[in-house]
Amino acid sequence: MTSGDDDDVPIRVDFRDPATARTWIEDTRIKRPYRPRFFAAFCAALASRPKLRILELGSGPGQLAREILVHCDVHIYVALDFSPAMHEIAAEHLGELANRVTFVTRDFREPAWPSDLGTFDAIVTLQAAHETRHKRHLMPLLERARTVVAPGGLLLYADHYLTPESKLPAANLAGNSPLLITRK
Repeated sequence: MTSGDDDDVPIRVDFRDPATARTWIEDTRIKRPYRPRFFAAFCAALASRPKLRILELGSGPGQLAREILVHCDVHIYVALDFSPAMHEIAAEHLGELANRVTFVTRDFREPAWPSDLGTFDAIVTLQAAHETRHKRHLMPLLERARTVVAPGGLLLYADHYLTPESKLPAANLAGNSPLLITRK
């Protein structure tokens, strides 16, 4: 049996296993040395906004959370990830900053993930949305994310699936910056 364009990409990394998650973090640091530029771009997009309520989708090891918590005026930070191991690693990485984070173990591939989370001034996701395992699942994920973005809020996205040719309403896909979607 061959794999077609409509098949989901198989999961190759078990992020629920702490040792595997730690190996992935180190591999990512080496293979994607440009990630700090994305952290900085996210912080720049958020810096002028006061008392932010932020939801991070696929929060992983807490690297983006650390940068945002250090450089932005954050009132509430919710880190959503399906992996308890990643939450543990994130708490270690964040140190004292972890006290300012609510860790939610939930899978954003499930349609009900936004339930009972409230609304946020910003939703951020960095190299996590591809874990939907196929680009056809991306738009439903982003549409669900928009339901918890407060009016005037932002959705900041950086990952592999979207290109400048992608068709999204109210999307800015120019340059090497994260996707910025605003809710009016």
